[in-house]
Amino acid sequence: MVPSDPLSKQEKAPDTVTVVIPTYNRSELLEVCLQHLESQTFRSFQVVIVNNGTRDPACLARVSSPRIQWIHLPRNEGTAAAFNRGIAAGRESPYVFILNDDAEVEPDCLALLVKTLEANPSYSMAVPKLLQWSNPSRLDGAGDEVLLSGGAYRVGQDQLDEGQYDRVEAVLSACGAAALYRRSLFEDVGGFDEDYFAYREDVDLSLRALLRGHRCLFVPAARVRHRGSATMGFVFHPEIIRLTTRNQILTILTDYPLPLFLRLLPRIMVFQALWMGFATKKHAFLAWCRGLLGAARLLPRTLRKRRHVMSRRVISNREWLQRLKESEKRIWRWHSSIREGRPSKLLAIYFWIFGQPGD
Repeated sequence: MVPSDPLSKQEKAPDTVTVVIPTYNRSELLEVCLQHLESQTFRSFQVVIVNNGTRDPACLARVSSPRIQWIHLPRNEGTAAAFNRGIAAGRESPYVFILNDDAEVEPDCLALLVKTLEANPSYSMAVPKLLQWSNPSRLDGAGDEVLLSGGAYRVGQDQLDEGQYDRVEAVLSACGAAALYRRSLFEDVGGFDEDYFAYREDVDLSLRALLRGHRCLFVPAARVRHRGSATMGFVFHPEIIRLTTRNQILTILTDYPLPLFLRLLPRIMVFQALWMGFATKKHAFLAWCRGLLGAARLLPRTLRKRRHVMSRRVISNREWLQRLKESEKRIWRWHSSIREGRPSKLLAIYFWIFGQPGD
């Protein structure tokens, strides 16, 4: 009798993790992304590729595997909608791994993320260490954090990876470039907000999850190389400025408890003024204005969502505030530790006005 192969048995039930990959006109990146997925030591996964209006039929022919399911959208409905379609398609899996098509996962990445959540049942999200694709000795991010003012940052970005972020630790937000979620989180909190289209939809989801008592772990041994801004071409594209402006306002209006919103309003207004100055310096003042108008147009719908979110929260104002204070403190430590390159002038002014975060 031929002994059974445990790996083969595992491959016959590829439903522990559903990997959701939105793609839009970047078939060359998608192919490389999938090649790295196939190198995973963890084999119990299926892949759902959400074609967000891609007009490249050759891509569909080249990317083919029994492990892959395609969902074709008639037009580009945005990253948030694509994530939601993929999550719904793999509803039998207990975990969801969302992944950008410009990200390349190292072989043990999925195994380490799943193992971490299995060992920490009180956490619902796990994120890997992101490295720059063009220079893997530098970080692209070590978990996302949020200022008390609502500004979101990828901690460690552009720093040399010298082991300063090699400890498993809690972070506030999962970065949508690569993140593992328990499916139960989506069942509890809901999906990504499709009004966001793209950018900051991951921060909004993490804050809504926080209000329901969910938390996120950073797992540095799990590593992903990330190109970043592959669709737009560069990080300060006016469309990115517009969407970021609009969506960070929507996040504050949706996810900040009213007493804390009022208490933090001076910080919020200062940060928005600094962000406007940043956009103007990048020749994107009109994009900033369009973002502001976009937030105003969505205000009635946002306030309805807010009422629903706040009616279901389980943590106190005090605990929510403490989590954001810890998050701002981690941004401060990153910002103050930069010894090369150009530290963010926006953050420098922000911390000069409000000082080093306290307890």
